Amino acid sequence: MADSEIDRNETKPTVVRTTSSTALFFIVGGLCALGVLSILFGDFTLRGLAAAGIPLAVGTLVFIFYRFPRVELHRQQLILVNPLQTVTIPWNLVDGFETHFGLSVRTHEKKFASWPLAGKGKKWEKDEHDIRRLVENPSLAVDTVLERYSSLSDAELANPGGQRVIETRWNIGIISVGLLAIVWALFGFAALPS
Repeated sequence: MADSEIDRNETKPTVVRTTSSTALFFIVGGLCALGVLSILFGDFTLRGLAAAGIPLAVGTLVFIFYRFPRVELHRQQLILVNPLQTVTIPWNLVDGFETHFGLSVRTHEKKFASWPLAGKGKKWEKDEHDIRRLVENPSLAVDTVLERYSSLSDAELANPGGQRVIETRWNIGIISVGLLAIVWALFGFAALPS
């Protein structure tokens, strides 16, 4: 579990994301919160409020690109939550997975990439003769998705009458927050003394 954050719960969906992205968000988010507070306490004017948008934008963008993305494993579907779009794929429409560069879900329509789950990758390791070799570096987060797919029951794969379809929707709320944070940061840069 060193490189993945997996929230397993019997009643809620399993949420999978990497631990490094979560750690990055909390570290950068904490530093940005300190930056916003120090700017506001140091200069509580319009210029200070504008300048506070700079660390706020950094924290917001780190949230959007590293904490918000996730993979949700539901009983009858897989949900890929990326910064721009959320894709809901019923398990019975999954044709397979690709894990070379990151987790991608193959369906009869097209291939959908998962933003937060990186591929397995490679690492250097010494063998019994002290010779360094390049070997597969497993990703627990990707393995969790593959294990869930392989353990599906007939009831979870059933889709009577083809009622469930692949749904793609734009994450308008998170996109708007990101754009607002960028605009605020631009005002902050303009308000800084030359």
